[in-house]
Amino acid sequence: MLRIALFSDIHGNLAALDAVLADIESRGIPERYCLGDLVGYGPDPAGVVDRIRGLDIPTVLGNYDDGVGARRGECGCYYATTQARADGAASYAFTAAAIDDERAAWLAALPRELRLEEGALRVLLTHGSPRRINEYLLPDRTDQFLARLADAADADVVCVGHVHIAYHRTLRGSDGRTVHYISAGSVGKPKDGDSRACWVELTLDGAAGTVDTRFHRVGYDVDATADAMRAAGLPPTLIDALRTA
Repeated sequence: MLRIALFSDIHGNLAALDAVLADIESRGIPERYCLGDLVGYGPDPAGVVDRIRGLDIPTVLGNYDDGVGARRGECGCYYATTQARADGAASYAFTAAAIDDERAAWLAALPRELRLEEGALRVLLTHGSPRRINEYLLPDRTDQFLARLADAADADVVCVGHVHIAYHRTLRGSDGRTVHYISAGSVGKPKDGDSRACWVELTLDGAAGTVDTRFHRVGYDVDATADAMRAAGLPPTLIDALRTA
């Protein structure tokens, strides 16, 4: 049996990350994995990178990590409105300036996926989807679409970030096997109306072929993070999103 902690989309929010790490430790889970997007939007991207590196937590490359790490000039994000695009540009400019070349190189070198095995269960850890780093696997994706992705990826359990909404979906693969999709939600910028940081406790029993999830929400000092964003000159709409998105 394998018990691990998954978290994702910290987005420069060190206070939220530290709260999540403390909660994971309090529950006695030594094995931790990060599903990407350490940077962007929040006030302390360098601090988040340093914390993850210092703890040697296995981490996959997020689209924002790739954009900043490779100095692409943009994060590969989707913005639906003019305001969101303006906020995104301001966020990228701040984050790229806050991440020095050494940290950028570390981000750029992160793997696009990690794989685990527990008995017959094949587990894929990635950021967006098995095929694209910035593909959104939103909760409304069809079973048939997700089954095809899992088949192509040779995975029974697909764990993703990117959508900032936590879920666990179970469906049937093309060969009749059970396929699980798990979205870890977001540590630093949830989009489900709950401002608390999110992480998921994942328990896999290879012998029984079962996958159990428990989603945890952790409070932290949102006001302090908002103050730090304000001091950094980040847009008010990004600050408001800490509580309302």
